[in-house]
Formats: sequence, structure tokens, C-alpha cells
Amino acid sequence: MYILYNIILAILSVIFAPLACAALLSRKKYRAGFLEKCGMLRPRDGAGRPIWVHAVSVGEVMAAVPLIKRIKQRFPDVPLVVSTITETGNQTAHRNLKQADRIMYFPFDYPFIVRRVVRAVNPRVFIMLETEIWPNFLRELSRRSTPVLMISGRISERSFRNYKLFSFFFKQVLAQVSRLCMQTAEDAQRIIDIGAPQERVLVGGNIKFDLQVPPITLQEQERLRADFGFAAGQQVFIAGSTHKGEEEIVLSVFAALRRRFPQAALILAPRHPERFDETEALLRQSGLPYVRRTALQAAPCPQRASVVLLDTIGELFKTYSMGTVVFIGGSLVPVGGHNVLEPAVFGKPVIFGRHMHNFREIARMLRQKQAGIQVAGPEQFMVEALRLFEDPAACEEIGRNAFLVIQENIGAVQRSVAVLEDELGHNAR
Repeated sequence: MYILYNIILAILSVIFAPLACAALLSRKKYRAGFLEKCGMLRPRDGAGRPIWVHAVSVGEVMAAVPLIKRIKQRFPDVPLVVSTITETGNQTAHRNLKQADRIMYFPFDYPFIVRRVVRAVNPRVFIMLETEIWPNFLRELSRRSTPVLMISGRISERSFRNYKLFSFFFKQVLAQVSRLCMQTAEDAQRIIDIGAPQERVLVGGNIKFDLQVPPITLQEQERLRADFGFAAGQQVFIAGSTHKGEEEIVLSVFAALRRRFPQAALILAPRHPERFDETEALLRQSGLPYVRRTALQAAPCPQRASVVLLDTIGELFKTYSMGTVVFIGGSLVPVGGHNVLEPAVFGKPVIFGRHMHNFREIARMLRQKQAGIQVAGPEQFMVEALRLFEDPAACEEIGRNAFLVIQENIGAVQRSVAVLEDELGHNAR
């Protein structure tokens, strides 16, 4: 089956080569780390076989922070390598994972590339967060008898359908994973149905609940408000990780809020940096006074504006501490949603749309505990945002409930490190 997989991979590579070349020439984000992805790694500093943790993008990197801190505390003398796929994920890792001895881009899944990279890194164990299944890479690790752990694994309904079609192949691939620590019992059953050995699957929880709250005092919050040009006590609506088609809805909701609360402000944070200019064009069309966050940072005295376009990387998490109400994007359009726990950890009421299949279990918990509000569309979004702005007591209650949901589900990191300890001990024996 691997021969067929690699033949298909080669054919697709030839077909899409012209598009890939055009993308490399025109888009900086595709050029980022390209040589590393092709297996051209600089020699690794230091001795010893490392623990290799793979986190795809920003969300997975931020979720990995407490896990990596705990691993480093438990194995202080073992080198730690972190890989990402996206440019923003790589930048976030450099900024937040100071414990890592090396941060790199994950290789393309071609046999000759993964062979070179695995030989160069020579990990003692490989940890993949959520569900990153790369057949040739896992096969190479298996050939070298390197243990593989899936931590905080999840299988969405859509992914399950796709994997199930090729379960005859993925049964072989998943047989090379030593332990599969899934987020929920449903995820565990799905990966077993795809072909994972049942005796290697366990429910370990979701490491996203083990969020490390950025240290921020009341004085720092006020300083952050001043940096954004907001007055003390000013109501702030935050729309985080928005996607194409959502900014127009957010601006419409904000316009309704402004009619009722003229002093309200908006922080608008598109998910992808390449959409900052596109979003700015929408703001110009709206007629709302706005300023880019980078312009505020450059100015000696921050100017006041109704809208701040958050065009920086890595600031959004702390920014949630200023919010009166927070909307999480990727949920009004069929993307699958983003991490609703980040504002919840600050006790903020969070609104999200109906497309939450990437966070289905977390969304269900928040709804069940009256700890978050799921809306069907723009009209309900507007109604709920207005209700929350008008009812500070409801905001406080929802935010408090959300924080309690986090407290009740902490522990996945500890369980994951226990599995790692057991696997390393077993491998040594």
C-alpha cells in the first residue's frame, strides 16, 4: 500500500508543481522554511537524542506550551525539538517555547526527505499533537524503532469519513503508533474504527484545558488598555481569529452595539496575517475610525479609534483579558472554529457560531454549563451581543461558568507526561 501511496504522491506532485512554484514565488508564507521542509537541516547543537514534539500551527503550539514545560521539568537533561508546518506556528513557537533546544519546520512526506530528517534529528520519541498522520514519516520512525505518541488526539466527523474510506491503509499506518491518547471516548472509538490497535488507545483528555494563563496584573491590563488607546472601563468587543466572510458580520454587529453604546470599541483579529490588508479595506469601506495595532506601537501617543485591527502575531491571547464580550471566528463560516478556551480562562463570555466541529466537545461542554453562547447566524449573533453588553451580571456569570469548565477538565498534560514516562521506560527496557 505504501508503494501506491507514494505513486499517487509523486503524480500529484508533478500535476501541482506549476501551482506550487507560482505560490513559492508570490507568497512569502509558502517560502518560509521551505528548505527545512525539503530536509535541508543545519546540524543540531548539543548531544543526546531529543524528544520531538510536533505542533502544526498557532493553536497547537499554544496548547503545547504547558505540555512542553512539564516535559522539560521531568526530563531536564533531554534535548527538546519542536516542529511546526505554518510560518505563524513557527513564529509563535520561537516566541513562547523558550524551553525548546530547536524549533524547525516539519518535512514534506516524501520517503527520501523524511529518511534524511529522521536520521539527522534521531529522536528518542516522537509526539504528535491532535491528529497529524504522515505515512512515510511514521514508517521511517518505525524502521528505527522510535516510539510514537499521539497526544490530545481527535478525529472530526469529516476526517473520520475520509479516513474510513482508506482504513485498509491507515490500519497499517496506525499500527506504527505506540500510544494513542485521544481527547474523548468518541475520538477513541473513531480511531479504533479506522484501524488503530484497541489495546494502544486510551482517553487522555484535551491538553487545551491546561492553558497557561499569561501573567497579567490589573496594572498591566490598564497599561494594555492605554497601549490600545482605550479608556479605563470602556466596553470592548473582541472578534478573534476571524475568517473571510466573518469580518462583515462582526462590523455589522459592532455598528448595532455602537448605536446603543456609543463609546464601545472593537478589536478585530483576522486569523491569517495575509488577510490583514484585505480586512483593512473592509474597515475603510465601513467608515468606522480605525487604526492598525502596529501603527499604535509605532506612535509615541496612541491615537483613539473605534476599531483596532490586530495585525500582530502572538498578542491575541493577552488581549482577551480586556474584552467585555468575545467572539471566536472560524465558526460562522464552515472552518470548524478556534480555541474558545482562551477568552474563557480570563472569565470572559464567549460567543461562537454553529461550525465548531474542530472543537465539538468543548463547545458542547460550554453550552451544557451555560458557559458560552452558540449562535445560528448573524441575526442571533447581534441579539446575543446586545444582550450581553446590556447585562453585565450575565457576562460575569457566563464567564465564571466558563472558567469553572476549564478547572473541571484540567489534567490532560499530567496524564500525557505519565504516558511518555511509561513509554520511555518501556523502550529503555
